[in-house]
Amino acid sequence: MCCRYYLGPAPQDERVKQIVSMMERDYPGQYKTGEIFPGDAAMTLIGERGRLRHVPAVFGFSGVGNSRKLLLNARAETVAEKPTFADAFRERRAILPADGFFEWSHDETKTKYLFTLDEDRTVYLCGLFQVIEGKYRFVILTRAANASMAEVHDRMPVIASAEQVRAYLTDLKAAAQIIALPGPRLNKRTADTSTGV
Repeated sequence: MCCRYYLGPAPQDERVKQIVSMMERDYPGQYKTGEIFPGDAAMTLIGERGRLRHVPAVFGFSGVGNSRKLLLNARAETVAEKPTFADAFRERRAILPADGFFEWSHDETKTKYLFTLDEDRTVYLCGLFQVIEGKYRFVILTRAANASMAEVHDRMPVIASAEQVRAYLTDLKAAAQIIALPGPRLNKRTADTSTGV
């Protein structure tokens, strides 16, 4: 499960710097950096009609039925069949750039860990989006954890490489292949309780 992630205000990655610059130009003050919580608006890449766009989108789909609880994740293994997510997977895929994401240990310590990639590379989290009353919302796809994550949790986000971002957003066949991959090796460290990272 992925319910929190981190995107710092000054990314090192040149691609992400460009997106931040465009977001500041087009949507100043309409999205959050730092630790992204459910219900926060975050910088989001989407594919619409074969082209890439950047938009602020809120973390979480509205709950099913009368539930007020947000849906935060969709299982990659069943996303193409589940009525809640199938249309979005076919037509409304999203990428959430991040410096890393958080997970908590399941023992009595409930230790908060930050998972990152080598050399401070951007983590491109795969997701889905929907538009409700003119507002973009997203969920993050998850899959079974690989060996670098399994010690802490049995699920992890689906992560695209920088080279896979465009294909994930614009090509359904490629997206289906990307979400079936085991994901990259992740680095784990205890999150700083004072700063969150």
